[in-house]
Amino acid sequence: MQLKLIGSGPNGGDVNWTRKFFEGLAQKGGRQITKLYGWGLHYYCGSTGQQISNEYTGNEWYDLLERSNRMETLIEDHWQVMGEFDRERRVKLAVDEWGAWHKQDSDVPAGYLYAYAGTLRDALISGMNLDTFQRHADKVAMANPAQLVNTIHSLFHTYEDKFILTPNYHVFEMYMAHAGATAVRTEFIAPKVGFTRLDAQRKEIPASLWGLNGSASLNDKQLALTVVNPHHNQPRDTEISIRGAAIKSGESRTLTANDIHARNSFANPHALEPKNGTVNASGSSLTFQFAPASVTRLTFTLV
Repeated sequence: MQLKLIGSGPNGGDVNWTRKFFEGLAQKGGRQITKLYGWGLHYYCGSTGQQISNEYTGNEWYDLLERSNRMETLIEDHWQVMGEFDRERRVKLAVDEWGAWHKQDSDVPAGYLYAYAGTLRDALISGMNLDTFQRHADKVAMANPAQLVNTIHSLFHTYEDKFILTPNYHVFEMYMAHAGATAVRTEFIAPKVGFTRLDAQRKEIPASLWGLNGSASLNDKQLALTVVNPHHNQPRDTEISIRGAAIKSGESRTLTANDIHARNSFANPHALEPKNGTVNASGSSLTFQFAPASVTRLTFTLV
């Protein structure tokens, strides 16, 4: 196994950290940059309200999703600064810490630092970030949650002999269809979702979030399209057009629930799981309804 050198990058939007680091490398000579494989980037969108993973209002649902969406701007901003010194684009981003960050669940003892199961909201945050990474596959060489079990934005939740899969796990499983494939361009047009958030003075201010977004990849004749609908109670009937190919068959897999606070628990470990469906489609376009508050994977066999 060949070891790779990844620089200790910024926390969130500190582009000055990135500029000073690469400026320092450039002063030591251009060859110094070639030794670097990746540039680390950390960004947690945090939590809302009382910072308990399954307690939030409709506005707080949107607030955290919108803050998670900041990942796109962070990637673009740091990439631009890196390019000032690495014009051949040899160094890629390694987003090695990201996700939500809530207080610990009450069903595990204090020693289980930040252990919580997460909810449907956390699942949408996972989907949003994974789609962002894929849309920027030319910039992001590596992206991963920092922890897997019993802590921040993890995939598994345990206590003694109890074990459950978190909503984040199910999103990662759904997005495995992109593994080893080639990212392809996607464009989304949908009405924005409006909401209000509280500023530092606890004053309500208007805000908005895109109405649909996602990413796509192609592996031979298999096209995978993953989509997040952030609207907490409205479906989106959407026309999907594929350029340069036609659909032979299709399938869907959707993670959603009637309650936006839905999650798995030790008492009910299968409360929130993806559901499969068939997609009746042929030709180069189809209409599909994306459920409210959902992460959906559509897979098409093309001809």
